[in-house]
Amino acid sequence: MATDPQPAKKSYYFDKGYKDLENTVKGAWQRNFVSIKEYMNNIKISKSVDDTKTFIFKLILNLLAIIGVLIVGSAITLVLSTINIAVLLAFMAIVYIGFTIAWTTDRAYLLRKKIFTACHECKEKSLIPTYICPTCKEKHTNLTPSVYGILKRTCNCGEMLPTTFFKDVGITDKGDPRFRRDLKAICHNCWNEGRETKLTDRETVPICIPVVGGRSVGKTAFINAFSKDFIEKVIPAKKWEYERYNDDKSNIYKQIEVDYQTGDVRATSRVTDTNKASSISFSFFVKGDEFKPERLIHVYDIAGEVFTDNNENEIQKQYEYCHGIALIIDPFSIPSVRNKYESDLSPEDIAGIGIADINGIVNSFLIKLREVTGLSDKKMYSVPLAIVINKADSAGLFNELGEGSVNALMKTDPDKYNNEMDVQDYLCRKFLEEYGMGSFLNNITIKFKNSRFFVCSAIGHSRGKGVYKPEGVMEPMEWLFRKADSIMDRNWQDTNFTKHPFASKGIEEQGV
Repeated sequence: MATDPQPAKKSYYFDKGYKDLENTVKGAWQRNFVSIKEYMNNIKISKSVDDTKTFIFKLILNLLAIIGVLIVGSAITLVLSTINIAVLLAFMAIVYIGFTIAWTTDRAYLLRKKIFTACHECKEKSLIPTYICPTCKEKHTNLTPSVYGILKRTCNCGEMLPTTFFKDVGITDKGDPRFRRDLKAICHNCWNEGRETKLTDRETVPICIPVVGGRSVGKTAFINAFSKDFIEKVIPAKKWEYERYNDDKSNIYKQIEVDYQTGDVRATSRVTDTNKASSISFSFFVKGDEFKPERLIHVYDIAGEVFTDNNENEIQKQYEYCHGIALIIDPFSIPSVRNKYESDLSPEDIAGIGIADINGIVNSFLIKLREVTGLSDKKMYSVPLAIVINKADSAGLFNELGEGSVNALMKTDPDKYNNEMDVQDYLCRKFLEEYGMGSFLNNITIKFKNSRFFVCSAIGHSRGKGVYKPEGVMEPMEWLFRKADSIMDRNWQDTNFTKHPFASKGIEEQGV
């Protein structure tokens, strides 16, 4: 129930109804007292103007009247007041029952559908955003059934506003019934901090995936490749619909398209601007007959400096509610891998190698995860984690981890190695183990209940060498999306995943 004062008129049954009841009862008793006072005044006047016999007669008459008012009048007043209270309380009980049903139904719908609002700017999560009155622009911080109305409320300006997901009030610009989701909204946390962040969430089901990793590991290229191919290939193939979130996100997608065509990656300067968040989301809607309500995709690009320098402008609150995390690794940042393959790398590839230590990145990431979630260091995280070895096109790394290696191993023992993605996961873990990343693997195994390793090349070739030719980008995101959303799981079945890869308990336990 709303506890903050709202710019709306309180419902009669939660405000004026009580006052009317009090005034009715009080008025009835006051009329009795006025009558008694009049009779006493009659006695007083009679004493001063009448003779003794008349005075005695009037005294007896008025005393009887007073006694009558005290006994009969009080009894009648008590009965009528009781009936009045009972009738009003009966109406109020019906109203309160209606309020409880409406509030519970609205809240149950939001929770059952996993609807919430994740601000794309401050990353604060809220069940109900702050809605804006379309007439006077007043801000309603809790537009739900409350003392201001059960199914609708009246703004101070007189505008009717719906307070539940199912009640329509008024007409939209398109001529359709206007529901709560049709109202404009802002983030209440940003508003409390002095800025106005417009939200276009419309009571949708969010799927939030942060993409993390050190500098120059290819996070932005990974997001570019996924976003472009998901919107232009996966969505049409599934007969779903794409819808932009707002103008800012449309501009991001325009830049993604430019990067995709040129093979480049836009630079991010957010971490150096303390007025902006250290992470930025690319957000868009996915619509379709399967998705009721529609899905709102947030893919977060978090600046690498957040993990290497612990330099961030805000707490990454999305870790608290995200549905999965993609951890991007540059294999050539592992000294032993670089030593082996550096002679095969192009100058552009060498210049783009991430220099941050992977173990340091993971430790920093785990610290931030603990800070946000409050989870003990001894407990495991339930959020699915996709560890993606990027840049596998360079120096022929796909020869060790790619499709050819996967198929070759599967042929050696088809019964034991019977799932392509499980074998890829195994080869990735084995690769990292062989190149001295055993402690990293142990950290992942100990801390995350649900992890899977992937290999990819986000650009498909050296940076700046033409249009993207991504390989292996869609699989980790498909796995995370399917983990996040049962409807997405039923309708995005391009890849065959087992529940847990056989190597997840340690690469020595193969083929379980």
